Amino acid sequence: MTLPPDETPTQRNPTWVGSASVPAGGTRRRRQWDDTLDLPAEPQTRQEPAAPHVVYVPVPTPTHPRGGYGPYGPPRFGPPPAPRRRRSKWPWVLLFIFALCAGCCGGSYAWARPYWVQYPASVDTQATVPGLTRVDDASAHKQAQELQKSLTSDHLDEQGFTVVYQDAASRQQRVLVFGATRFITDPARDLDASMRKLGTRIQISDVREIDPGAFGGEQRCAASRLDGRSATVCGWSDHGVIAIAVFAGKNLQQAEPAMRNLRGSIVRRD
Repeated sequence: MTLPPDETPTQRNPTWVGSASVPAGGTRRRRQWDDTLDLPAEPQTRQEPAAPHVVYVPVPTPTHPRGGYGPYGPPRFGPPPAPRRRRSKWPWVLLFIFALCAGCCGGSYAWARPYWVQYPASVDTQATVPGLTRVDDASAHKQAQELQKSLTSDHLDEQGFTVVYQDAASRQQRVLVFGATRFITDPARDLDASMRKLGTRIQISDVREIDPGAFGGEQRCAASRLDGRSATVCGWSDHGVIAIAVFAGKNLQQAEPAMRNLRGSIVRRD
């Protein structure tokens, strides 16, 4: 059996059906909002912020009191300069040390060389001397030994010697040679002292320095008189030998080369 539809009203929420308008509900703000849903939206424009007003004030460039741009120069623009590469100082230090050592060694060599070249030395009285002849004259030897006492030194003599020569061209021109071998620290001092002391025994004047040549050391020559005759006295001294020769009858120009010849003939470097 089919029951007829129940047409009695229910307690449910009423629902509007059809084209009837929906009654307004809710709060007043809600209703105002709903009333504007069907209106077209107003276009909105983006307002850009106003640019700030910039005022450029000129800044004076700092200058030095005496002109220019001061101690740091003019202002620079752009990237800073690359840092300067620091150079090593070790090569210069090593070069300085090397030069110092070379100078010290060179100076020491130059100072010490005459000592080991000239000392020790010996004298060969039997050696042949060109232009001179060795003679055995007792009185001449005694006179040479007396003059030998004028040699002065702070050291002991190692070998004293006296020898008498005569000129091969003239027998009247004799040469008295006397000296000693020893270690001499100051050749110039010993030779000058010996020449002054010799002046107390025979007449000596006008002492001159003479170039010793390749032999080195010191050499002096002076005018003299021996046995009433004119003569020339020449002496030499180095670190190994000191000797004086009296050339009777010869002037300075003749005695000077004869002295070098005599020295080179009788002196031996040990």
